[in-house]
Amino acid sequence: MQVSEFLSKILLLSRYSVTIRTVIDKRGMIRVARLASIIGLSFFLLWGSLNAEVVTLTPKIWNGEALQKDEGLFYLQAAIIDSGAQHRNGAFSFVLFGKNLQKSYSVQYETTTLGQHPDKVWKLKEDEYQVLQIQHIDAQGKRWTWKGPYRSSFFVKGQSLANLGIWYLVQLKQAGQLSFLAKPSKNIFLPGKSQGSIARIIDGLTGYDQLTLEQKAAQKKGEIRAVLRSSRTIGMFYKLNLFRQNQSANSVMGVIQSNDPDLRSCYTDLLDRAPPTQGSMVYTMVLSNQTQSLKTLKIKKADIQDPKFSECLYYKLMALSFPVKESMIGELSLIFQIIGS
Repeated sequence: MQVSEFLSKILLLSRYSVTIRTVIDKRGMIRVARLASIIGLSFFLLWGSLNAEVVTLTPKIWNGEALQKDEGLFYLQAAIIDSGAQHRNGAFSFVLFGKNLQKSYSVQYETTTLGQHPDKVWKLKEDEYQVLQIQHIDAQGKRWTWKGPYRSSFFVKGQSLANLGIWYLVQLKQAGQLSFLAKPSKNIFLPGKSQGSIARIIDGLTGYDQLTLEQKAAQKKGEIRAVLRSSRTIGMFYKLNLFRQNQSANSVMGVIQSNDPDLRSCYTDLLDRAPPTQGSMVYTMVLSNQTQSLKTLKIKKADIQDPKFSECLYYKLMALSFPVKESMIGELSLIFQIIGS
């Protein structure tokens, strides 16, 4: 609210009080007292709204700098979908409100390819946040709005990176209205040089850990030693059959290859805790063009019988986003081998 608008409203209230005083009767003193209370309350509310500023966060590229104990980071993925179920690129803004610190933040976001490593994250104080509003202006200059609050909260924790999942913004047939859905997703942020600067990556929709970045240590005979993986070369190969839609195989395989390190980590984790093993994992799957992700994923054949390994691969594959223009079925084979140690 501008100061001039604030003063105009105060002047209006003052004129209103003068008008009331002209009709004072024998109970006028009581009415004047009530009027004074109303004016005082109005002044308080107007002054509060004048000072309740929305802080605009500037998207920043994470460079691995240290965080304070009460500071956290967050990132998200997003897709804008029109009423014809077609994906549209573009920018949107949203407002977050911290339930504990009682502060609001306005964030500007530019959509990118789903599944792509996010290079922009935002810094926030540790809190439980609500999404209050989302606005998007399309290429034709039309404004689309969703008004909350959203049914679920989002969590940002100290010295952690919160993955707020995939946000789907759907342009409804009603003019200017958006539908908003936040879907959990597996982490796609590759720690790299940030390891040691943030303690963990969390699921921002639940607050639970997705990846711990703290160096593991073990104590033996009074000495602290780092627990390191032995040096080994891992072979991981793919086979993909999309049957009638094999013309889309290259784009789908490109997504899998770009997430190779994340998928490969399931196998290296297995080798760290179990006897060496190798073999194939064969899946049948259904790709959805509406969500740009896997609708179903089922194991057809498993040479490696380890529940944790199977679960790890399942969640990582289900979190991937595929740029497909039509729904399709397919068969995916992942072959894991130990080439050297």
